[in-house]
Amino acid sequence: MFILMIQKCLYIIILYIIYINIYKMSFIHYHIKAFNTIRKGLGQMEEKKTSKQSLVSLKDKVKQKLRDEIILNNLKPGNRIVETEVAKKFGISQVPVREALRGLEEEGLIRTVKYKGAFVTEIDKVEMYHIFSMRAEIETNALEIILPNLRKRDIGELYDIVDRMKFGKPEYLLQSDLDMEFHRTIIQWSKIDVYTRIWSMLTGHIRRYITALNPKVQILPEEVYKYHLDLVKLMEKGDVEEVQEAFREHIMKMVK
Repeated sequence: MFILMIQKCLYIIILYIIYINIYKMSFIHYHIKAFNTIRKGLGQMEEKKTSKQSLVSLKDKVKQKLRDEIILNNLKPGNRIVETEVAKKFGISQVPVREALRGLEEEGLIRTVKYKGAFVTEIDKVEMYHIFSMRAEIETNALEIILPNLRKRDIGELYDIVDRMKFGKPEYLLQSDLDMEFHRTIIQWSKIDVYTRIWSMLTGHIRRYITALNPKVQILPEEVYKYHLDLVKLMEKGDVEEVQEAFREHIMKMVK
């Protein structure tokens, strides 16, 4: 009888141990499954995030390429930009191309006609005069803000940009990029956001105008260097009115 009771107790203990192990396995399995579900969800979120970042990156690349083509007059006023052809050329879907075209339309470099597509906008000389005037006004106002507090290292930064003009390749886009960097730096130092935004919107039109209608101002690196070197030297002297007048003349000579 006693032995039988011991056997029953052992049997119960064994069943209990088996139950505990099964419970542990189920618990572990549940958490592993939950972990895998979370990991999968995070992976999908990361994929979506990466996909979105890739889309933005592609859009910016396409927009920059098309902008350069318009600025260099390879895409001329009135030329149609076909979304499917651009997508095929880049080997991508039409989504980033569509986004790029929307961005260029916001900049005023193309216009979209319903049922016809996107077209490079015409260049209006009167409008360009006002665009250059607006740029001159923004830059001279920015100069009035920054000149009283300009530091030696700020002047040094401008000299660095000017040096790159001198030793850079005689390529229009490169020299134009350095020219824009020089003037953009001054605008950004003013810390007036609206100046930076408006000025940035104007630059595509300005560079395009210079290329398409006024090729005589596509000057050599040495000349670009000299013009901007003189401007920095004037800034170093600190006479606000003299600097403003020099910048205004430098900008407006493009449309005279």
